[in-house]
Amino acid sequence: MRSDRCSTWAAVSLALVLGLGGCAGGGTTTTTAPVVVTDVASVTGKWVGLLSITGSRDREDYVEVTVEGSGAYRASAARTIGVLDAKGTVIVSGGRLLIKGDSGGQGTAFLYTQPPPDQHMLVVNGTASDGRAYTLRLRPQR
Repeated sequence: MRSDRCSTWAAVSLALVLGLGGCAGGGTTTTTAPVVVTDVASVTGKWVGLLSITGSRDREDYVEVTVEGSGAYRASAARTIGVLDAKGTVIVSGGRLLIKGDSGGQGTAFLYTQPPPDQHMLVVNGTASDGRAYTLRLRPQR
C-alpha cells in the first residue's frame, strides 16, 4: 500500500514538473535586435502597456499612449495615487525615438519585433519630470 502511494505521488510530481516545464518553455519569447525607426509614422496609433517608475515599490501602472503622425503624443493612466496625463513630442534620431515631455520628462524608445512575426513592442527608458527613472513597455492596441 505504501508502495502504491509513493508511485502515485511520484507520477503526480513528474506530471506537475513536466507540465510546468512545458508552460515555461512555451511562454518564452525572445526579443530580437531593435528595429531601425526611420519615421514617426511607423509608430503612430494607440499603444498600451505597463509603466514602472523607480521608487514605486515594485508597482506597475497600465498606460495608454497615442502617437500622432505629427510627432505629438499623449500618455494617460488611472493610477491609485492619481491620474497620469502627459503630453509631448516624439522625434526620430539614429534609428530610435527621442521623447520630450511638455513638463520636462524625457526618454529614448526602441522598437522591437518579437515572435510570432510582426509582433511589435516599444520600450521607453527615461526620466520623469521629477527626476525618477521609468521604463515603459508598450504593444500596439488591436
